Amino acid sequence: MPQKGSRMRGTLFLAGGLFLLAGLLHETEAVLPDRWHALTFLLTSVIYMTLAMGYAVSIQQRMMQPDVRRLLIAAVCMAALWIFLRTCKYRFFDSERITRILWYLYYLPQLLAPTLALLAALHLGRREDQPLPRAWYLLLIPAALLFLGVMTNDLHQQAFRFSPDGGNDDYAHGPVYFLAIAWMLGMMAFSTAVLFRKSRVRSGRRFIWLPGTLFAAGFALSLLSFLNVITAYKIPEMFCATFMVTWECCIQIGLVPSNMNYGGFFAASTISAQIADEQDEAVFRSAGAQPLTRAQMHTAHDGAAALDQDTRLHSHRIHGGRIYWTDSVAELNRIRRRLEDAASTLAEENELVQAENEVRLQQARLEEKNRLYDSMLPAVRPQLHAIDHLLADTTPDSPDFDRRMALVCVYGAYVKRRCNLTLIQQAETCTGLQELALCIRESLGYLSDLGVSEAFRQQGDAQLPPSAVILAYDFYQAAVEAALPELTALMVNLRADAKEITLRLTMEDAQASLPADWEEKRLGEHRARMEQESQDGTLFLTLRMAKAGDAS
Repeated sequence: MPQKGSRMRGTLFLAGGLFLLAGLLHETEAVLPDRWHALTFLLTSVIYMTLAMGYAVSIQQRMMQPDVRRLLIAAVCMAALWIFLRTCKYRFFDSERITRILWYLYYLPQLLAPTLALLAALHLGRREDQPLPRAWYLLLIPAALLFLGVMTNDLHQQAFRFSPDGGNDDYAHGPVYFLAIAWMLGMMAFSTAVLFRKSRVRSGRRFIWLPGTLFAAGFALSLLSFLNVITAYKIPEMFCATFMVTWECCIQIGLVPSNMNYGGFFAASTISAQIADEQDEAVFRSAGAQPLTRAQMHTAHDGAAALDQDTRLHSHRIHGGRIYWTDSVAELNRIRRRLEDAASTLAEENELVQAENEVRLQQARLEEKNRLYDSMLPAVRPQLHAIDHLLADTTPDSPDFDRRMALVCVYGAYVKRRCNLTLIQQAETCTGLQELALCIRESLGYLSDLGVSEAFRQQGDAQLPPSAVILAYDFYQAAVEAALPELTALMVNLRADAKEITLRLTMEDAQASLPADWEEKRLGEHRARMEQESQDGTLFLTLRMAKAGDAS
């Protein structure tokens, strides 16, 4: 970056030297032989146009905003056009008519250059996606009208009033001329005010007097040239030089943003970065960058490296070396620690919640068991009381010990099977007829210990609600308990056909039977009916239950 600054100063000195050389050539033209006049004049014009075109190229390379760049280049081209028209007027044409038209054409660059410069100043500070309002471009209309007024001067004589007998040199200025001059000066002053208002660089504001001073000095020199006090330079080159010097001064002091002084911007930036050469020697370093050793730089060549717990070093290869930058992960570390603490707290809370849920689950299970036990107890309470009564005064020496134990087994088998059916009812919505058969078979097995002949027959199978199985089993147990102790034989026939399920008990020597209205409510709920019939000392009890979906 220092090399670029030196190069820029060298370029400015070269341009100033060429401008002085052009003035010297023009000043010495009068003392040279006539054959050298055309050469020195053309050489002077070439120098001026070269300076203008060189400045246009410089703007193309330095200006960052496309709109500003295009407008300034157009304004500089207008300055070069003025020099070119002046050269053509004085050296390539002798016709008074043609030279007068070329003279009128001077006002095209004179009117457009300040207007384009103002539009460029208005573009400063705007984003590329924020174009200048189109209303500002209406300023080109007055400039075009004034230029049209000058070009048609021969028709109305309002810009230059020529004497009838005089040539191009015998004239007086008209109102159109003064309007054109006022327009040019107004555009220049307006541009300077806009530049000052839009300046965003403090140093530029501090040196705002400099471009204003240079503009005033150029205007004064142009006035002296107009009055022929200064003969080395004429009005075109003085105005063009004043325009370019003023804008270049604005660029140099920062009023107009350009891609210069990147080294200064990089050093003043708040980023923590530095640029090193191929040997990892720091060339540029920002104000916030910490010094790095070559070993530290080398560790970041293949990826991010940790300088300390809260700082990470990154690098990227660029032309001629590498750029290194650091970023702070202190905030991330702080957040991570907070997350770890929160995760630890949540883990502990989760363990407590899981333990609490397990306790609640166990409590729910116990409550469910208690509820089931509570629901079982009313159904088997008579049998439990009977068992207690049988066991109350019974000893192995009692003469009826075996019979009492057999009855206990009959009652106990019912209690066990009845509780099992209750559990099934809680877990299932439907069960097979085979479950009822298993209950009856087990109960019949204990009746044989009482000397009761038993038999069981099953025909078919069906699915029915557990409550219906419980009803049938309760029916069987109630019938057996009513028939004991006189019962001598029992045959059970369990049948399932297309329409109903039938449980038929055939009991010999049964002295008692179930009441006719036994469990009427439960029978009604299951669309069941009970039938009793007695014949020759044999009792027939039948329970008929309709299958699910059968209304009969």
